[in-house]
Amino acid sequence: MDDQLPCRLRVAGDVFDLAGPPAALRDLAGRLRAAGDVFEQRIRNGALVQQRGDGALAVQLRGGPALHVSGSADALAVLWAALEVVADEADATPDADGPAPHRHVEALTVTAERPPAELVI
Repeated sequence: MDDQLPCRLRVAGDVFDLAGPPAALRDLAGRLRAAGDVFEQRIRNGALVQQRGDGALAVQLRGGPALHVSGSADALAVLWAALEVVADEADATPDADGPAPHRHVEALTVTAERPPAELVI
């Protein structure tokens, strides 16, 4: 298993939020895209497991906690793109007010964490 990334998983019932700083989200997207048939990546409070196969994207939470994503390469590409898009949006507007950039992918929300605003005194 690779080194831990500073991404984290929040769970609220059947809804999952995978969040992290833009650089970590891009790194995760690259690792997932380059991975073979089965890949596991440690994150701050668990793991993300990707399994390439056939069919539509499936997102499940299993013990550990581990977020499992599976599907064809085309289906998984939707997740990889979401990771990159929210990272790009966060970098493009680092000091923006309002909600953090996010994308919904099945039961998963991918969220880019902006760094906290500096206090001006």
